[in-house]
Order: sequence, then C-alpha cells, then structure tokens
Amino acid sequence: MARIPLADPATLSGLEQAVYQRFPANLVLGLLRATPEIADGYLDLGGALSASPLDRGIREMVILRVGTLSGSAYERMQHLGIARSVGLSDAEIAAVDSGRFDELAPNERAILSFVDELVASPKATVTFDAALRALGEQGLATVILLVGHYMLTARLLETLEIDLDAGPTSWDGI
Repeated sequence: MARIPLADPATLSGLEQAVYQRFPANLVLGLLRATPEIADGYLDLGGALSASPLDRGIREMVILRVGTLSGSAYERMQHLGIARSVGLSDAEIAAVDSGRFDELAPNERAILSFVDELVASPKATVTFDAALRALGEQGLATVILLVGHYMLTARLLETLEIDLDAGPTSWDGI
C-alpha cells in the first residue's frame, strides 16, 4: 500500500482523467498527487525518450539497469516484456541485472558502465570517453536524460511505495 493515498480514478477531474488514460497505471496515480500538468509533462518526456533515435535494445538495457540499481521492481515489471520484444535475450537481461557486463558487446559494456557511474554520482568521469565513443554526442545526451528520467521514476515509486500494477501497462497512449 502506498505511503500516501494515490489519486482515485473515480474522482479524477477532466484533465487528470485525460492524463491517466494516456498511461493508466499506479505510477500516474502517484504522479497526479503533484499536478496533472507535471504528470502530463512526465509522460511527454517518457514518450520523447522512447521515440528517440537511441537503439531500442540499448534503451531497455539502460532502463533495466537503472531499475536494478534503484531497487525498483516496478520498472522491471513494466520494461522486461519490452526488453524481450526489442530482441534482448535472457542472457543479456541477466548480465544487465547482475552487472556482469563482460558477457555483453563492448559498446554495451561501455554504456552500462557509464550508467552505473551516473547512477552513483551526478558527474560520470571515468566512463565518459568510452560511452561517448559508443554512443556519439546525441546518444550520450539521450542516455543521460534516460537515466535521470528513470531515476526520478524509481525514487517516486520507491519513496511513495507505489504498488505494482497487475501487469505491464500499454504505451500506446504515450
């Protein structure tokens, strides 16, 4: 049970209901405890990150790694199926979860090592050059924003103890 009451779908205002319908999940019911404009902007950023030119497999590796490092079962539940649908194998997912990156391709090792450093510190220095080589400037900036977005998500979910949904939520509305 969440530490504060989540927004109640039965009593949402018109704008709140529109936001909730974009991604009808407990996450959004928690976001709506701020304002519908914040919740809507959060979903807009998530949609933009999802539509970015970043390789979809890399994107899902990054999200799963942030979820693991943040102890967020919610992020894993929402993204495990997506990771598999974009072609990640069980062995790749296990390597991301465990931090045994030596089992991955060199560019994936560089990117996930960068993610680890970025989650641990606001300024990644040791892994920066290798990540830049693997991603290019646009990809690097996108990964930094992706890490920040999912760290924010994990912190909201974990601090408020927002319950898992019964299953993954469709991204069709985002």
